[in-house]
Amino acid sequence: MDRRTGILLRVALFYSIMVLVAISCFLKIGYIQLFRKEMLMKYVVDRKEEMLVPEKAFRGDVLASDGSLLSTSVPKYDIYFDPVAVSDEIIGKELDAFADSLSRMLKKKTKAEYKDMVKKARADYNAGNTRGTRNIKIASKVSMDEYIRMRNFPIFRHGRNKGGFKYEQVYVRELPYGKLASRTIGFTRTNSKDSLIVAVGIEGAYNDYLKGSDGYQKKRRIYGNAWVAEDGDTVNVATVNGDDVYTSINIELQDVAETALEKCLIENNALQGCIIMMDVKSGLVEVMASLCYNEETGTYEERYNYAIANKMDPGSTFKAVTMLTLLENDPDFNIDRKIHLGKSATKYMYGKPIKDSHDVTDANGYTTIRNAFEQSSNIAFAMLVEEAFKNNQERFFELVYSTKINEPLNLDIVGEASPVVKNTSSKTWSKMTMPWMAFGYESLLVPIHILTFYNAIANDGVMVKPQFVKEIRNDDEVKFVYDTIVINERIASPKTISTLQELLRGVVVRGTARSKLGDLPFQVSGKTGTAQVAVGKSGYDKANHTASFVGYFPSDKPKYSCIVVVSHPRNGQYYGASVSAPVFRDVAQKVYATQLGVVEYDEEFDADCKEFFRPTMVRYDDFLDYSVDNNIPFMGGEGENGWVKVSESAGDIVVTPVELDENKVPDLKGMNITDAVYLLESMGWKVTFSGNGKVKSQSVKAGSVLRKGNTINLVLSAK
Repeated sequence: MDRRTGILLRVALFYSIMVLVAISCFLKIGYIQLFRKEMLMKYVVDRKEEMLVPEKAFRGDVLASDGSLLSTSVPKYDIYFDPVAVSDEIIGKELDAFADSLSRMLKKKTKAEYKDMVKKARADYNAGNTRGTRNIKIASKVSMDEYIRMRNFPIFRHGRNKGGFKYEQVYVRELPYGKLASRTIGFTRTNSKDSLIVAVGIEGAYNDYLKGSDGYQKKRRIYGNAWVAEDGDTVNVATVNGDDVYTSINIELQDVAETALEKCLIENNALQGCIIMMDVKSGLVEVMASLCYNEETGTYEERYNYAIANKMDPGSTFKAVTMLTLLENDPDFNIDRKIHLGKSATKYMYGKPIKDSHDVTDANGYTTIRNAFEQSSNIAFAMLVEEAFKNNQERFFELVYSTKINEPLNLDIVGEASPVVKNTSSKTWSKMTMPWMAFGYESLLVPIHILTFYNAIANDGVMVKPQFVKEIRNDDEVKFVYDTIVINERIASPKTISTLQELLRGVVVRGTARSKLGDLPFQVSGKTGTAQVAVGKSGYDKANHTASFVGYFPSDKPKYSCIVVVSHPRNGQYYGASVSAPVFRDVAQKVYATQLGVVEYDEEFDADCKEFFRPTMVRYDDFLDYSVDNNIPFMGGEGENGWVKVSESAGDIVVTPVELDENKVPDLKGMNITDAVYLLESMGWKVTFSGNGKVKSQSVKAGSVLRKGNTINLVLSAK
């Protein structure tokens, strides 16, 4: 047999064997499909590895009234290291640089300590002690930028399998505005089983909306140790992300309020203080801040919500409640009646001294009840209450309780303290209780309760519940809107409310608040309050005081009510007028300048563009809205900055863009104060103003070059 024939025979033999193997495989497959399928499928099902993979819901956002983010979830990273996965070669070349990078970035250990950590973990593993040698936690909750930097560190840059780099993405809550309103925004904490254990502020109160609901995905293991998801509604639960909570917090005014409050606390070396501002009609709280001195850091922080959690003697702010009882008890009560207090600033009642801070009487020891209220006479109110209710003390407490100032507000956010207002059945009641209550002692009220009472006076006697949330949304869908809640439809008769409004205005015009608030370009009403701090059963600490001012503005058409409380001022000043009223002033001025400076018209009127002709410039968007609403055609349009001049030419309305030089002061003549303040502050200058109406003149001539940060004063006129 020649060589060629031998090769052909070997090829034919190999080919025949391959054909037989293929036929055998096909026959085996057919046999399995026909006779063994059910048994093998059962075996696969029994051995199939499955697991439920949890999928966390994304927590909703907390937003300010203008949609600004107050609290949101951001991704962070926990970094782990498996030193055993790294080869000896890489360790030898890169360990030194690796330890140096960790030390420089994290600043938790020295370079030598990080090197020792890696060497010890590898040695322990090689010795058979595997506990704690793998997946060593290097850093917690690092940012995306930090994560990227660490991923490119020596050793780590080789990845998971060769560099031992591991990470876990977690979501944490961040406050974009830092500490601003942080206690009001609040937080939640959970245990290892995701059970809520701490709930603070809005985050805590609305946790059920914010948290959403977790789901899970059923997965099974396949070839290559990989896991794949199994589809089907019967095996999976969809994740539902949390809703967004839209609060009533005005972040711009919150900033102004916290800054003014902190400045006041520093200047007066005070222990703590708070400010709350709410919308009179709706009860929506737009500002709430509580600052407390931290001795360790030497700074003021929101350590707890003093505004809703601190019970205090209300001091003279309670005199409005006392006056209400006097007016309601006697329909003919005359606030201009003269009463005799004597010439001394101290009067004894039941052997106990009652003092006034200053003389409130004429040369013969007389004063009117009106003046006694405006000048905050303790003696007068103790005498008036004793005179009216001595023989029927239950009537006094009945009238106090009818206002509901003694009842909890049941606020949505956690931490509200309950007020304590005594009556004749109280264990500590005595014959001095009622006279002392008359001018603000022997009761414990919370700042937000005091504000709610004064807000009712501003609201013509209707007491509304303070609320912090306007609505709940999921994306753009509004799921729930919070309506105004009326606590007391009438705290007193219309005549009494009108008289109280008159008296509270008098406190600012002629009384104790005149020096700080009497010169504002808008009307303010309110009451000062000063009280010594109670020290348990031992009485009052004469060296420490609580200074308050509570009121509302504008007086003729109240929009906002506000309370400022400062506790333990220690730099000499401790009266409400000198300590707390200036904070009220700063906030009220900002509110008026940015929100209340434009005249509002309730009556219908014919469309008239002449109001837009007078100012040197107006916002294009404002004029566009007006012209569209009133079907007014015009020529021209806006420029780059949004400010335009509106004029009339040959019967046509013409809109011309106004060019602004960022270094030159613009001409503000005729502009409303809201636009003027907005424009100047956006260009980098500060603004003060006096008067009412439109801008009549400006302290810096139009076209002048003025350094940024300087102040421009505006004079307003209604004519």
